[in-house]
Amino acid sequence: MKAMHLPRLGVLRLTGADRLDFLQGQLTQDVMAAGAARSLLWGWNNPKGRLLALGQLMNQGEATLLVLPQALLEQTMNRLRMFVLRARVSIEPAGLTVGGLVTDQAAAEIPELILGPEHQACAHDADRVLMRLAGDPSRALVLTQPTELLEDPAGVSAWELADIRAGLPDIRAATTEAFVPQMVNLDVLGGISFNKGCYVGQEVVARTQNLGRIKRRMLRFASPTSADPGDALTDPDAAVAGKVVRSAPSEDGHELLAVVQLAAAGPLMLAGQVLEPLPLPYTLPD
Repeated sequence: MKAMHLPRLGVLRLTGADRLDFLQGQLTQDVMAAGAARSLLWGWNNPKGRLLALGQLMNQGEATLLVLPQALLEQTMNRLRMFVLRARVSIEPAGLTVGGLVTDQAAAEIPELILGPEHQACAHDADRVLMRLAGDPSRALVLTQPTELLEDPAGVSAWELADIRAGLPDIRAATTEAFVPQMVNLDVLGGISFNKGCYVGQEVVARTQNLGRIKRRMLRFASPTSADPGDALTDPDAAVAGKVVRSAPSEDGHELLAVVQLAAAGPLMLAGQVLEPLPLPYTLPD
């Protein structure tokens, strides 16, 4: 079974004795809870609680790996480095390419999956890492060398659609600093720790949670037309009522995730076309 190349994603590797404490003060996630067999969703905020980036992470031996969009890799690395100061932390591109693997095996069995034409058992080492996809245990991320991965554009499109149907958020260049974590359902998906202590933007995230006034949430829709991250959704009065998070072609057109005003009246539209609400695989709080 050979994984397909996911060119949109890249990997940062953090090393050093202080890396976990450092990340604990930066990310929404409890970094200490990640391990070699468990990946976690994480978000990184600006001081106003708006997401700069989000992705998946795992601790692998003496390193922590962050998977995030390739387009945000360099700016995330450079901005994180600004906060290192005297901490013993090194932040570098991991030199690994990201692939995707679809499996019907249970999450506990994923480390036993085989990769590549040689059918060699996958090992967690510096050159090949399997990361179970947090939020969808039927899939895994494979961090490896390009020669290990299959170029499959149709498979990549199907992977994006699977992300949308799993209700997994994403931050792109067009939506960085646009959303508070709860708007993209990170709280429901387990991407926020509310008891680990302070991190960048934590006061805003905690206040949003404690007041219970989350007026915008990420929902799923079918669309007759394509969309790009950051595109506006409108209500029947042509007022902006939402923003596209991600979109992908589907069997009947397109599907998308968008952060919308929960109190918006009437059907929502994209470029004048009415959107059809679709269910998420998880329940949002009232």
